[in-house]
Amino acid sequence: MKNLFIGVDFSKEKVDVAIVFADGLTETAPRVFNEFKTTVSGYKQLVKWVEKNSYGIDPSLWLFCGENTGDYSKGLCNFLYGKGYDMWLENAKSIKDASSLRRLKSDRADASMIAEYAMRNHDRAIMYEPLSESLAQLRELFLYRQMVVRHRCSFQVRRGEKKLTMEKSTIKTMISQSGRHIVSELNKEVEKIDKRIAEFIKSDEELTEVFTIVTSVPGIGTQNAVCLMVYTDNFSRFNYDSRKIACYYGIAPFGKDSGTSVHSDPHVHYMANRQIKAMLTQAALAAVKFNPVMARYYMRLVERGKKKQVALNNVKNKLVHLVTAMVRNRKTFTPEYKISA
Repeated sequence: MKNLFIGVDFSKEKVDVAIVFADGLTETAPRVFNEFKTTVSGYKQLVKWVEKNSYGIDPSLWLFCGENTGDYSKGLCNFLYGKGYDMWLENAKSIKDASSLRRLKSDRADASMIAEYAMRNHDRAIMYEPLSESLAQLRELFLYRQMVVRHRCSFQVRRGEKKLTMEKSTIKTMISQSGRHIVSELNKEVEKIDKRIAEFIKSDEELTEVFTIVTSVPGIGTQNAVCLMVYTDNFSRFNYDSRKIACYYGIAPFGKDSGTSVHSDPHVHYMANRQIKAMLTQAALAAVKFNPVMARYYMRLVERGKKKQVALNNVKNKLVHLVTAMVRNRKTFTPEYKISA
C-alpha cells in the first residue's frame, strides 16, 4: 500500500507539486508544496525535494499522480518512468468530478487536490507506460493528418458558403480561387502524409503485423486501423480487454436503475473520445455494407425491432471485440467467422 502521494499540476513552463502523507485514508503529516521548471534539471530537483520531505518512506511506496494534459505531461512522466517511479496519469474529468465541491482554484490547490485524489483512489491506479518509439511517431503522423483534414474541411465549407451568399464580384472570385488553391495544396499534403504512414508501418515488423490483422476485417481501412492502434497501444493498453476498449470509445451502453421510479434502457454515454467514436462509426457503416458477417448481424438486429442507430452501435461493439480478439490471438479475419446476436 502506498503511503506518500505526490500530486502534480502540469503547465507549459512549470509543475506545481503537493505531497500528502497517509496511512490508509488518514493523513499523517501536514501537506507540503513546491514548484519546479519543466526541464530535466527541474525534474531532478523535484525528485530530490520529494526524497528530502519523504520522512524516510521507501520510494516503492510513493505514487506520483497528475492529469493527462498531452504534451505538457509527457516530459515528467517519461522522466519518472525512466527512473523507476510509479506515475499515474489520470483523466482530468475523473479528478474534477471527484472534487466538484471545491471552490478555490489555483495551481497549488490543484496539485493538492490531485494528491488527495491519488490517496483516496490509489487502489485503482494504472501506472504510466510510454508509447513505444514507433507507435509514438505513428501517433504524431496520425494527429498531423487529422489537423490537415480539419483545415481542408474548414476551407471547403467556407468556400461553399461564399458561393451561396456573395454576389459576383472580383472579391468573390479572388476568395474562390484562393480557397481552391489552398484546398488543392492540402489535398497534396494529405497524400504525402498517407504515403509516409504506409512507409512507416512497413518499416516496423510489429506495426505491420497488427495493421495487417486489423485491416483484414472488411470495413476497416487504413485510417481506422491506425486510429485503433495508436489510441490502444496496439490493443495492449487495456490488456486486450475489449470491454474496457469499448467503454473508452464511448460505445458501451450503460443503464440507470434506482428504486422504483428511475429506470432507463442502456444508452451509450456522452463521455468518450469523440474523434475515435466518429471514426469507428465510419468503420461500422462500411462493415455493414461490405462485410457479409456484420451485414447479417446488423439485419438480424433490425428485424428484431432494434432501431438502426442502436443496431449500428452494436456493430461497433462487435468490431471492437472481434479486432481485439484477432490481435490477441494473432489471427486474420475469415468469412466463416460467426457472430451471435
